[in-house]
Amino acid sequence: MKYIILLSFILFFSCQKEIINSIEDTGSLPKIEIIMDDYHLWSPDSGIYVVGEPFANWDNNWEHPATIKYIENNTIIFQEEVGVRIKGNRTRKFAMKSFGFYFRNEYGNNSLEYPVFTNSDISTYNRLMVRNSGNDFGITQIHDISTVSIVRGHVNFEFQEYKQCVVYLNDVYWGIYNLREMITKHFFESHYGFPKENIDILEGSEIGPTADDGNIEGYMSNVVDFIDNHDLSLTDNYNNIQSIIDIDSYIDYLIVNTYIGSRDWPHHNIKWWKDRTTTNSKWRWIMYDTDISFQLDNVEYLWIGDLFGSPYPDEGSFYIFNKLIKNTNFKEKFLNRYLYLIEDVFNKSRVESLILENKSKIELEYDNFHNKWPGTNNQSEWERDIDNLIEFNNQRYDIVKNIILNLKNDIKE
Repeated sequence: MKYIILLSFILFFSCQKEIINSIEDTGSLPKIEIIMDDYHLWSPDSGIYVVGEPFANWDNNWEHPATIKYIENNTIIFQEEVGVRIKGNRTRKFAMKSFGFYFRNEYGNNSLEYPVFTNSDISTYNRLMVRNSGNDFGITQIHDISTVSIVRGHVNFEFQEYKQCVVYLNDVYWGIYNLREMITKHFFESHYGFPKENIDILEGSEIGPTADDGNIEGYMSNVVDFIDNHDLSLTDNYNNIQSIIDIDSYIDYLIVNTYIGSRDWPHHNIKWWKDRTTTNSKWRWIMYDTDISFQLDNVEYLWIGDLFGSPYPDEGSFYIFNKLIKNTNFKEKFLNRYLYLIEDVFNKSRVESLILENKSKIELEYDNFHNKWPGTNNQSEWERDIDNLIEFNNQRYDIVKNIILNLKNDIKE
């Protein structure tokens, strides 16, 4: 039976190749070609593109060999043998899935040596991914990456660089993707030079995190235990926690996520990291997966821990922040920084310009994408939803700025 199922998938995929004849490559975006055995794609027992309920390939990290080619202006820039996995959590349910590329010696090279991203000086990569835009699939295709555009060069936390592209899977047009860095221990080795074996990457609750990589022991003993047993309103205690946590990183991270109205956070999509062996290394925060944000129907909602707003139930959210705001110096620093980021980073005309720049890069390609995946936004719906991102910021700017100014005035009084 499983071979009959496999055959049906291969026949379906073969029919898809005929669709490509009606999709003319605009040449407006870089192209990534993924070439891999049909069995590794469609096999019902271990194919990475298996279908099913509730979500395909949900608990499996099946990885299979493939060749990837990166092409610009009809020129192959690099070609590599890699391992490929399906990436994402609930977004695996979408027909157009995200792919992770794993550079390993068993396939070819254990790293890619190429400056993939224009806005980064990194030229060595052990992991990359092409993301389907997550929960934004078929809506704008620029949601998460636009947050990166807005904060790049202005904030003190980590994020994933991007490049807009199209993907072809075994010669079949597969749609508009975002080529991204992947947040793993290799990311920090490439960006900071720390040995990957020494990296702790934590996620989840600030009170009881889990280790995405490394371990939680240093964080629990040096941060949680200390905060539980010391009053951070006192200068000596506050100075001690500043020596363990990168306060500037934490502040910027909280400001951006609260301002953009990230509703899949902080109960999800929170990560922070540290090199455990370097004496001057501090815990720093990582922004990722912000595609449930900038929602116009959510423009008036704001939750900043115990400082402002009504929380939704989530044990552990803002745990560190709620202790830190007992210190007047921290609270003033936080509010001053919040006002600066609103006025300079989320400036209305600046945000509009950056969003429209990302839109313009895929505009010629969007009809191809929509024709490939019926049910996604058509051209007018796509333009409407991008306009809504801009309108969110136009309204959010005034709403949040007024709140922050009032909070600052409360301190003075």
